[in-house]
Amino acid sequence: MSNFWTISLFWALFFLLIGIALAFILPPLLRRNVRSGQVDRKAANIAIYHDQLAELKNDLDNGELDPQQYQDARLEIEKRLSEDVPVESSPVAASQTGRSLGYILAGTIPLVAIGIYVGLGSPDAAMMPRSAPPPMAEPGQHDAAPMIAALEAKLKNQPNDPSGWNMLARSYGATGQFGESARAYAKLSELVPDNSSVLADYADALAMALGGRLQGKPQELIDRALKLNPQDGKALNLAGSAAYQAKDFTKAGEYWRSLLKLIPPDDEYASQVRGAIQDADRQAGLSGLDNLSGGGAKTGAVKEDAKAQAGSASSISGTVKVSQELAGKIAPGDMVFIYAQMPQGPKMPIASLKIDAKQLPYHFTLDDSLAMTSNDKLSNHAEVMVSARVSKSGQAISQSGDLLGRVDSVKLGQQGVAIVIDKVLP
Repeated sequence: MSNFWTISLFWALFFLLIGIALAFILPPLLRRNVRSGQVDRKAANIAIYHDQLAELKNDLDNGELDPQQYQDARLEIEKRLSEDVPVESSPVAASQTGRSLGYILAGTIPLVAIGIYVGLGSPDAAMMPRSAPPPMAEPGQHDAAPMIAALEAKLKNQPNDPSGWNMLARSYGATGQFGESARAYAKLSELVPDNSSVLADYADALAMALGGRLQGKPQELIDRALKLNPQDGKALNLAGSAAYQAKDFTKAGEYWRSLLKLIPPDDEYASQVRGAIQDADRQAGLSGLDNLSGGGAKTGAVKEDAKAQAGSASSISGTVKVSQELAGKIAPGDMVFIYAQMPQGPKMPIASLKIDAKQLPYHFTLDDSLAMTSNDKLSNHAEVMVSARVSKSGQAISQSGDLLGRVDSVKLGQQGVAIVIDKVLP
């Protein structure tokens, strides 16, 4: 419906309602006063009595009545007249007053209603275009908002409550508000200054607020946490990631080896840490197997020899690309890990390579030269699962927010494998 018809309909309804209101108010005021009917009747009575008095005077003049009889009869007529027509205020004036008030209200009520609407209402509302419904909140944010608001209000009254600050910091982190999370952890670290877990969480939140960069203040917090507790798992993981970002791969492997000792061997997280260690060793020119088992380091010449022996029959090749929906989530500095794993059983990578995300789409080849351990080569498996993961932190251990693509069943020697990165890790 156009604005013209909308406004016309609005004012038509407005005046219709005004008319209905006046229909209830005016009739009693404009209706002729009942007493006005009585005026005519009383005027007739008076006229009758005047006629009687005139006849009585004629009888006196004609000698039909003596003066005493005339006087008695006249008093009787006047007495009846006073009884039938008592002295009272004029009803006609009251009737005219009621009519005048009705006319005044008939003109005033619409003007007053319009004035109130213009002053307090929204005359332009009918002219405004219909707005689109508000956007839906991101999953988790809408549910967490009332809780965060309640925590903030509570901490204004109880600013020295460590548990409250810890919960607030975690809530901010869960909704992706890493800057606010870091500020809450900063307050918590003042209240609990010698807690390695708090310092590690603070470093993690601050690094996320800085785009995943662990150098600077996050590194200082990690070092403080490890000084307080050298066995703090999160601090060790972050320390390894920081060393990896600084391209100190040997030191990164050392931190992750210390972390691996704290994890049960059959835990899935342990396989991720092993993969990170092996990647760091490869970057440092070492063999992941020998370092994990305590043996000596292999030289780069061994790798070259393994590569020379690899044939196309024991390799897998294909292309990695990002779906259109996730293309906008690729950021400069992101790294891509392409790796083969057993379809079932331990998820430690069998063969792996790393590239810059800016190289996507990328044609890859996995073979025995990229094996993570010398005794478990790609050629030992007839079928594998091949994945490609965009690491937002640049490290081999998967984290929330990383992007993933996977082909579950790939035969050894298969070429033209198409991996589409189309999922976001929760």
